Amino acid sequence: MQNLTETIYAAHNLTIEFDLTRWALLNGARQPDQPNTLPPLVEARPDRIVCSQAFAKARQIPGEGQLIPADVARVVVGWAPESRNWRMGLLIAARPETNYQMRWCGLASWPSGATTEHFDEAKQAGQSLARVIGRPFHLVPAPTRAVNLISDTQPLQATAPMMSVDMAPLRLMIEPKTPPFEFENWSLNAVPRGLIWQHDTRWVLGAALRVPVLAILSVLFFVLGIGSQTSGMASVEPAWLPWAGLAVGAALVVMTVLHFRSLLVTSDIVIDSTVREVRCQSRFLGITRWRVPFAEVAYVLVSQTPAHTSHRETGGGPVSTTQNVWLHLYDGRRFWEIAALGAIEGHCHNWYTVRHLQKQRGRRRLQLNNYDTPAHHAAWVMAEVLQTDIWLDIR
Repeated sequence: MQNLTETIYAAHNLTIEFDLTRWALLNGARQPDQPNTLPPLVEARPDRIVCSQAFAKARQIPGEGQLIPADVARVVVGWAPESRNWRMGLLIAARPETNYQMRWCGLASWPSGATTEHFDEAKQAGQSLARVIGRPFHLVPAPTRAVNLISDTQPLQATAPMMSVDMAPLRLMIEPKTPPFEFENWSLNAVPRGLIWQHDTRWVLGAALRVPVLAILSVLFFVLGIGSQTSGMASVEPAWLPWAGLAVGAALVVMTVLHFRSLLVTSDIVIDSTVREVRCQSRFLGITRWRVPFAEVAYVLVSQTPAHTSHRETGGGPVSTTQNVWLHLYDGRRFWEIAALGAIEGHCHNWYTVRHLQKQRGRRRLQLNNYDTPAHHAAWVMAEVLQTDIWLDIR
């Protein structure tokens, strides 16, 4: 009897195909006239699980991306309340190199919405994978009331819900905000293809205006400096003044060139869900300076100075904070700068804890109740689209 292949569509242009003996996660959808032109990101069969090189590197899967079913503790499908969507993945069995702790490997997610939306697809996708590799299936249902979430510093237990290892757990559930986000020199907007970081229009117009103004001033200083020497009129006193004018004109020429160059290399950061890549492209020249496929992104990094507040916490309410923030992507080899956002104002709902945590330098999972600012929400949205982790680094 021939196996019939079934198809399930997930968020971010991912496709899941499965039958009784095979399960595959694909980047895109197969074309009927070209069925073999789409290599799978993950392919599972009863005796093995094979991941593409980029996917394995991004998810830090050992064994060059090849697992046996015994390496998988369970297949998990769960509701993530912080992003209001269903997700599925694998709990990789405990190993000596991970201090005998299980580790989460995300596979797919579905669009945000009500708990009933996409539930059947997510459950079927998880059950079919568990059936193919012969491993347990675990469903984390959507809570009907507040869920007791574990701290990100606790070791993962076998019954820990998926969200405790996939995204930062929140003691106080802060709903992630959605674009647009406006900053001093940057903005993050949602577009049909995904997200786009752009220099603020006022910044671009200011840079474009400075170029002709500086050029005119440089010409004026050159005319005055040279004219005072060649006009035949009485010499200018003191004698060094024309030369000072020429020096100022030369400095203005350099500034004009630098501002013109900065205007030409002004770049947008496009997070393209259609082709599943992040790329930095020149706004005016159309040149792509760098690109990173989604599958190679290991995590989003929010690095910042310690948050500080100008007043004491009163009444147990949120505290207004200010911090300088930079956003990067890490692909396992290097960090790619997304945006330097400068001083960002926001709120902290747990200032007593944050004040002490900030004394300990190093990386930890981002919690929005600790840093409730537009920059941290923007980073969270990026991580959701990229379907990857998000980490905080205090400089």
